[in-house]
Amino acid sequence: MSLFGRGKDKEDAPSESEGAASALEDTEDGISPVKPGKGGVFASFQYRDFRYLWLGQISQALALWMEQIARPLLILSPIINGSAVHLGLVFAVRTAPQLGMGIFSGVIADWYDRRTILLVAKTGSATLNFALAALVLTGQIELWHIYAHAFTKGAFNSLDQPARQSMIPSIVPREQLTNAVALNSATMNTMRIVGAAMAGVLVKYIGFGETFLLTAIIFTGAVFFTYKLSLPPQAKVENKSVRNALISFKEGVRYGWSTPSIRWVIGLAMIYFIFGMSYMQVFAPLFAKEILKIGEDGFGLMLSLTGLGGVVGAMTLAALNLRTNRGLVLMFVMAGFGTMLIIFSLSTYLEVIPLSLALIILVGMFQTPFNTLTNSVLLDSASADMRGRVMALISLDRSVITIGATAAGFTAAGIGVQHAQIIFGAIVVLGVFVIATTFPVVRRIQ
Repeated sequence: MSLFGRGKDKEDAPSESEGAASALEDTEDGISPVKPGKGGVFASFQYRDFRYLWLGQISQALALWMEQIARPLLILSPIINGSAVHLGLVFAVRTAPQLGMGIFSGVIADWYDRRTILLVAKTGSATLNFALAALVLTGQIELWHIYAHAFTKGAFNSLDQPARQSMIPSIVPREQLTNAVALNSATMNTMRIVGAAMAGVLVKYIGFGETFLLTAIIFTGAVFFTYKLSLPPQAKVENKSVRNALISFKEGVRYGWSTPSIRWVIGLAMIYFIFGMSYMQVFAPLFAKEILKIGEDGFGLMLSLTGLGGVVGAMTLAALNLRTNRGLVLMFVMAGFGTMLIIFSLSTYLEVIPLSLALIILVGMFQTPFNTLTNSVLLDSASADMRGRVMALISLDRSVITIGATAAGFTAAGIGVQHAQIIFGAIVVLGVFVIATTFPVVRRIQ
């Protein structure tokens, strides 16, 4: 296989349904082809390459969530002795590459073989985790190492997301798209439960270095299952210059702006990523250590409970496999997410830890369906040759978490964790209300 793809001319490329069928023709592993059309919660599992994509997602998500727990705890530990400001800045640095590379990552996903892109990104991520583990285990770790690791990891992630998401319509038929995206989200959240709980316990009982080493080993599973993928060929692009890449990206931006469902979903997501997602990397560890005082394993438990709620939300969407009224549902779950962040923060004043932990489950139940429906609408609205660039636009949205994470860190340091989280949650709710009442077209997104 060529490093840069196995493409045919655009006019010879298979359709979505043909792509899904051709992905099933390879039966060298003994898995027989199946006919599309079977329903049920796990409908997308009938497709061989979706199963490999899903297994790779299990490995990646498990390692990712372990890392997401261990890194902020390492920053706050006596080893580094960092602060809330550093939590926000490190998270901002991790998402910063998407501001620059995000311009080209969608073009790369549309121009080159997506399987190869994923192999490069996942191999690079595993290597970085091995390096970080070595620094911690040898006692040479410094704060700048964490910043450098976060930045480089963000660069690999910026390549991974558009390529991984845009290949889903090539391996499942269109009528199963929401089901497939929801199952991927359920996987991510299941691994959040397992990974967060594991990391909190492992950090406490065996140490940071060993925990990061385990994440690197687990990440190699994602590399293996990605290698097993067999995808239909993509359209071939002859002139791959930087100038053409900029032109191609501009085409993607114009396409997204001229398609109402894409434009308004990205607008909602902008508010969500800036003011909602700072809960995960900035507010949650501060609540665990400073407000609830439940320590490292308690922080892991918090994110596990968020993941538990996420699984419930994702599996509900997988069962419903929504094809209509997705705009209304999208705004409902986003407003619910912001509301639950406010209620959770208010509950911590009561100092009833079981109540606060129970509310975290509801946070996850609203959070995951938003991500699932966002990806589903974007993939469904984009043409096959634009999917990489459209998914890069949502990756650029994710990069603005940089702004939110930095603001969250400084706001929490200035006025307190609880007040800051209430303000951020309220902005999410207000943003949904303003868009829903000002632009009724959003409510009509199917």
